[in-house]
Amino acid sequence: MDIPARVMVFLRSTTEADLDFVVALEAPADTSQWLAETGRSWHTRALSDPDQEHLVATVDDVVVGFVVLAGVRDPGGVVELRRMVVGTEHRGIGLGRELLRRAAAHAHETLGARAIWLDVKPTNHRAISLYRSEDFNQERTVPGALAGPDGTLSGLIVMTRFDQQ
Repeated sequence: MDIPARVMVFLRSTTEADLDFVVALEAPADTSQWLAETGRSWHTRALSDPDQEHLVATVDDVVVGFVVLAGVRDPGGVVELRRMVVGTEHRGIGLGRELLRRAAAHAHETLGARAIWLDVKPTNHRAISLYRSEDFNQERTVPGALAGPDGTLSGLIVMTRFDQQ
Protein backbone atom coordinates (compact mmCIF):
# COMPACT_ATOMS: atom_id res chain seq x y z
CA MET A 1 0.00 0.00 0.00
CA ASP A 2 1.42 3.38 -0.97
CA ILE A 3 0.61 6.58 0.81
CA PRO A 4 -1.96 8.79 -0.89
CA ALA A 5 -0.44 11.04 -3.54
CA ARG A 6 -1.43 14.15 -1.57
CA VAL A 7 0.78 13.16 1.39
CA MET A 8 4.45 14.14 1.09
CA VAL A 9 7.09 12.80 3.45
CA PHE A 10 10.09 15.04 4.01
CA LEU A 11 13.35 14.30 5.81
CA ARG A 12 15.21 16.84 7.91
CA SER A 13 18.07 16.62 10.38
CA THR A 14 16.99 15.64 13.87
CA THR A 15 17.61 18.28 16.54
CA GLU A 16 18.00 17.99 20.31
CA ALA A 17 14.49 19.44 20.57
CA ASP A 18 13.16 16.41 18.65
CA LEU A 19 14.68 13.80 20.94
CA ASP A 20 11.86 13.44 23.49
CA PHE A 21 9.42 12.79 20.67
CA VAL A 22 11.82 10.42 18.87
CA VAL A 23 12.34 8.41 22.07
CA ALA A 24 8.55 8.26 22.55
CA LEU A 25 8.14 6.87 19.01
CA GLU A 26 10.25 3.81 19.83
CA ALA A 27 8.85 3.22 23.34
CA PRO A 28 5.66 1.21 22.55
CA ALA A 29 6.10 -2.56 22.93
CA ASP A 30 5.13 -3.19 19.31
CA THR A 31 8.15 -1.10 18.31
CA SER A 32 10.72 -1.63 21.06
CA GLN A 33 10.55 -5.42 20.69
CA TRP A 34 12.41 -5.09 17.37
CA LEU A 35 15.14 -2.78 18.66
CA ALA A 36 18.33 -3.27 20.63
CA GLU A 37 19.35 -0.34 22.85
CA THR A 38 16.87 2.51 22.94
CA GLY A 39 16.54 5.77 24.84
CA ARG A 40 17.71 9.32 24.76
CA SER A 41 21.39 8.49 25.31
CA TRP A 42 21.39 6.19 22.24
CA HIS A 43 19.97 9.00 20.10
CA THR A 44 22.27 11.62 21.61
CA ARG A 45 25.27 9.47 20.68
CA ALA A 46 23.92 9.04 17.15
CA LEU A 47 23.43 12.80 16.78
CA SER A 48 26.99 13.53 17.90
CA ASP A 49 28.63 10.83 15.76
CA PRO A 50 29.95 12.35 12.51
CA ASP A 51 29.63 8.94 10.85
CA GLN A 52 25.87 8.80 11.47
CA GLU A 53 23.00 10.85 10.16
CA HIS A 54 19.81 11.09 12.25
CA LEU A 55 16.79 12.30 10.31
CA VAL A 56 13.15 12.83 11.23
CA ALA A 57 10.34 12.22 8.77
CA THR A 58 7.62 14.85 8.61
CA VAL A 59 4.23 15.11 6.96
CA ASP A 60 2.71 18.58 6.99
CA ASP A 61 5.40 19.64 9.50
CA VAL A 62 4.37 16.86 11.92
CA VAL A 63 7.08 14.36 12.90
CA VAL A 64 5.78 10.89 11.99
CA GLY A 65 8.99 8.87 12.26
CA PHE A 66 12.74 8.84 12.02
CA VAL A 67 15.66 7.07 10.41
CA VAL A 68 19.30 6.71 11.43
CA LEU A 69 21.95 6.05 8.78
CA ALA A 70 25.45 4.93 9.76
CA GLY A 71 28.70 4.66 7.84
CA VAL A 72 27.89 7.90 6.06
CA ARG A 73 31.62 8.60 5.69
CA ASP A 74 32.40 5.18 4.19
CA PRO A 75 34.58 5.89 1.14
CA GLY A 76 33.32 2.64 -0.41
CA GLY A 77 29.76 3.97 -0.47
CA VAL A 78 28.17 1.36 1.80
CA VAL A 79 25.67 2.87 4.24
CA GLU A 80 23.83 1.09 7.03
CA LEU A 81 20.18 1.79 7.69
CA ARG A 82 20.68 1.48 11.43
CA ARG A 83 17.16 2.29 12.62
CA MET A 84 13.84 3.25 11.09
CA VAL A 85 10.64 3.89 13.05
CA VAL A 86 7.21 5.16 12.08
CA GLY A 87 4.90 6.15 14.95
CA THR A 88 2.19 3.60 15.71
CA GLU A 89 -0.59 6.08 14.93
CA HIS A 90 0.85 6.63 11.44
CA ARG A 91 1.19 3.00 10.39
CA GLY A 92 -0.80 1.17 7.78
CA ILE A 93 -0.93 3.89 5.12
CA GLY A 94 2.47 3.37 3.50
CA LEU A 95 4.56 5.84 5.51
CA GLY A 96 7.14 3.15 6.34
CA ARG A 97 7.59 2.37 2.67
CA GLU A 98 7.85 6.06 1.81
CA LEU A 99 10.32 6.66 4.65
CA LEU A 100 12.45 3.75 3.43
CA ARG A 101 12.37 5.11 -0.12
CA ARG A 102 13.28 8.63 1.01
CA ALA A 103 16.10 7.33 3.21
CA ALA A 104 17.48 5.19 0.37
CA ALA A 105 17.27 8.10 -2.07
CA HIS A 106 19.03 10.35 0.45
CA ALA A 107 21.79 7.77 0.98
CA HIS A 108 22.25 7.34 -2.77
CA GLU A 109 21.88 10.94 -3.96
CA THR A 110 23.28 12.93 -1.03
CA LEU A 111 25.75 10.51 0.57
CA GLY A 112 26.86 8.78 -2.63
CA ALA A 113 25.95 5.31 -1.36
CA ARG A 114 26.15 2.47 -3.85
CA ALA A 115 24.72 0.00 -1.33
CA ILE A 116 22.53 0.12 1.75
CA TRP A 117 22.46 -2.67 4.29
CA LEU A 118 20.41 -3.35 7.39
CA ASP A 119 19.75 -6.09 9.88
CA VAL A 120 16.37 -7.30 11.06
CA LYS A 121 15.14 -9.94 13.48
CA PRO A 122 13.91 -13.06 11.63
CA THR A 123 10.52 -12.81 13.35
CA ASN A 124 9.88 -9.25 12.10
CA HIS A 125 7.94 -10.51 9.08
CA ARG A 126 6.32 -7.15 8.29
CA ALA A 127 9.68 -5.38 8.01
CA ILE A 128 11.27 -8.22 6.04
CA SER A 129 8.39 -8.14 3.57
CA LEU A 130 8.80 -4.38 3.15
CA TYR A 131 12.55 -4.64 2.63
CA ARG A 132 12.20 -7.44 0.07
CA SER A 133 9.57 -5.46 -1.84
CA GLU A 134 12.05 -2.57 -2.01
CA ASP A 135 14.84 -4.72 -3.53
CA PHE A 136 16.75 -5.63 -0.38
CA ASN A 137 18.18 -9.14 -0.61
CA GLN A 138 19.08 -11.42 2.25
CA GLU A 139 22.85 -11.76 2.44
CA ARG A 140 23.23 -13.92 5.54
CA THR A 141 21.83 -14.81 8.94
CA VAL A 142 23.81 -14.15 12.09
CA PRO A 143 22.59 -16.55 14.80
CA GLY A 144 22.48 -15.32 18.39
CA ALA A 145 23.67 -11.84 17.45
CA LEU A 146 21.40 -9.86 19.76
CA ALA A 147 20.63 -10.36 23.45
CA GLY A 148 17.18 -9.29 24.60
CA PRO A 149 16.43 -7.67 27.98
CA ASP A 150 15.75 -11.11 29.43
CA GLY A 151 19.02 -12.50 28.07
CA THR A 152 17.37 -14.45 25.26
CA LEU A 153 19.47 -14.47 22.12
CA SER A 154 17.99 -13.57 18.75
CA GLY A 155 19.48 -13.99 15.34
CA LEU A 156 19.61 -11.24 12.75
CA ILE A 157 19.08 -11.30 9.02
CA VAL A 158 21.43 -9.03 7.09
CA MET A 159 19.88 -7.56 3.94
CA THR A 160 21.50 -5.37 1.27
CA ARG A 161 20.27 -3.29 -1.63
CA PHE A 162 22.62 -2.19 -4.38
CA ASP A 163 21.65 0.99 -6.18
CA GLN A 164 22.36 1.70 -9.82
CA GLN A 165 24.77 4.59 -10.34
